[in-house]
Amino acid sequence: MMVLSSVPGIAQAQDEDPEETNPISLSLSETGLGASIALNGLDGRTRVTVPVPPGTGPSSLNAVLTVPAWLDRGWIDVESGNRPISRIALAGDAPTIPVSIPLAAVPVVDGAVTLDLASTLIPDAGFCPDAADAQLRLLDARVDYTGAPSIPRTISEFLPPVLRQLTVFMPAQPNRDMISAVLTLTTSVIDYYGAQPVRVVVRPDTQLQGSQPDQIFERSVVVSENKDAAAELIFPVDQSPPRLFVTGSGTALTDQARLITSNIADLAVTTKALAGASAPRAVLAPDSTTLDDLGIGTVTGKGDATATASLTLDQARLGRSVSDVSVHLTGNYTPGVGSITAGVGGKTIASWSADDSGRLDEWVEIPNAELRKATTVDVSLARPTDSAAGCNTQAASTITVDGSTVVRSGPSSTPAPLGFGSLPQALMPQFDVAMTQETFADTARAVSVVTGLQRLSSRPIMPQVVSLDDALASSDPAVVIAADGALPDSLSLPLSSSGATTFSIATPESTDTDASLTVDPGVPYASLQVTTTANNAALLVASSTGKGGRLDALLGWLDADPSRWFGRSGDILFAVPGIEPVSLSSGDLAGDSSEVSESTEASRSGVDRMSVTLLGIAGAVFLVALVGAVVLVVRSRRSTHRRHRRGDSPVS
Repeated sequence: MMVLSSVPGIAQAQDEDPEETNPISLSLSETGLGASIALNGLDGRTRVTVPVPPGTGPSSLNAVLTVPAWLDRGWIDVESGNRPISRIALAGDAPTIPVSIPLAAVPVVDGAVTLDLASTLIPDAGFCPDAADAQLRLLDARVDYTGAPSIPRTISEFLPPVLRQLTVFMPAQPNRDMISAVLTLTTSVIDYYGAQPVRVVVRPDTQLQGSQPDQIFERSVVVSENKDAAAELIFPVDQSPPRLFVTGSGTALTDQARLITSNIADLAVTTKALAGASAPRAVLAPDSTTLDDLGIGTVTGKGDATATASLTLDQARLGRSVSDVSVHLTGNYTPGVGSITAGVGGKTIASWSADDSGRLDEWVEIPNAELRKATTVDVSLARPTDSAAGCNTQAASTITVDGSTVVRSGPSSTPAPLGFGSLPQALMPQFDVAMTQETFADTARAVSVVTGLQRLSSRPIMPQVVSLDDALASSDPAVVIAADGALPDSLSLPLSSSGATTFSIATPESTDTDASLTVDPGVPYASLQVTTTANNAALLVASSTGKGGRLDALLGWLDADPSRWFGRSGDILFAVPGIEPVSLSSGDLAGDSSEVSESTEASRSGVDRMSVTLLGIAGAVFLVALVGAVVLVVRSRRSTHRRHRRGDSPVS
């Protein structure tokens, strides 16, 4: 249910077009398209869809084009809807060239322009380039626009096609319903914008008065408690974006916060609306799905001697931590003599002979040990090469895996892979969020963590706020914010400490190896750690040694570059003041050979691996302390259970 109303005079006050000021320019990274555009092979093809803010028109796409050294000549054809737009001539006399593609004549459809780029490359005589390589790449691409973005007049227009920053104002002393609404709002906006690097800022509502109006690609939402639930646009000044005021209590407050990204938002064509109950249900992941359902679709690979179709299976898209994954490969390939292989991470997991039927119909199983957060299955067709054939004279081969290909999987009994590689899929379909102090500061920290997790997921995540005791006792996965380090003694983390001087390492599984490190003088630190609850559910803990500023610095480092969430490995993200945070594996630290990273030399003993890594930490601690000596006491001992000393407090 949604009730609409309008506020007379506000929309009319916005009728005048704002004066055009500075030209509008957006990088492709801001639009969620990544840092570069690749055209692979001698005849590469790609499609680019660029958003067009209302009130503007695209004028040009400008970039720097990398050119291979072996190129004799070539060109790039640019089309839109089968209509020629531009042809870019290429030569091999310079490694890069500036390019500008005119967009004024490109039709705008559903708020975007779509470009089809097709390259044709002719190599120097006698040179045979590898057709599988990325031969051309557009770098630092930006789109210039004419006009000025229009000001939203209704709730349905509130979110622009590109959002640089979302600011959320909330009470300085929030209750649990308020915290739930803010977490729902921020994660739903991050999910709505997908790969766009939206910055999220949480501010107390005491700062609302006198705050600067938003810029054209910024939006503010004010969340407050009121018995009368509603979502309403308020215009602070003329010719600046309005603020959305969300009010309500209990679950009604969350319903209003969810409105702007919901399916019914397009119906909110006024400045005020009341959204009815719209809480999404937690959907259990199916045991069987298809490439089409996963958003992968049909994949085709082509080449001369070898053609490869690559399928990337994201556990977050599958909706859970999975095991026992099998794929029923269906499709076709160029008929003839040859072999077909399926591989993961460079390892062959299945192979069979090609024949004259050209039909692909084979089940392959992915070993559990090869599963990652995103696992790429390479399906390759290899044919005998003719050594006497000239360059590019051998007939090209293709292999196609249909979108109807079935993917089967089962739930994993433990998050796999362990550590940050298990996120966010180990938190699906919904997870608890608990804070040692349900304050404004802890809420802002929780927003930082859950929005970072949402950036990792191609599906919406569903946080729900509960008490710390409930989170640790539940069978649901959880995120815990403990900026004050006040965690129960019963909770065992991969890395814990006694005060700020002794680090204790416990391996992620119930092995009999542990280790410790003593430093003098003690240094404050913060961490994000991935472990499991007593019920074997995934648990992400963000904590620090007693002062929230240490954890804030770590989370601020992650927020400064959203891509940093994607680069986490191991099960510990460790930070001390003045040193860039480092990813660690408790298995490596404690010398557990089953958890050693691929980059660690297998010939080293567990103690050697632990010593090298902990010496690195100690060196960082020494640089921060600047005074005193660093005393290492490294112990590796065998026991029959993981240590739980009541005098130890978990590290943050």
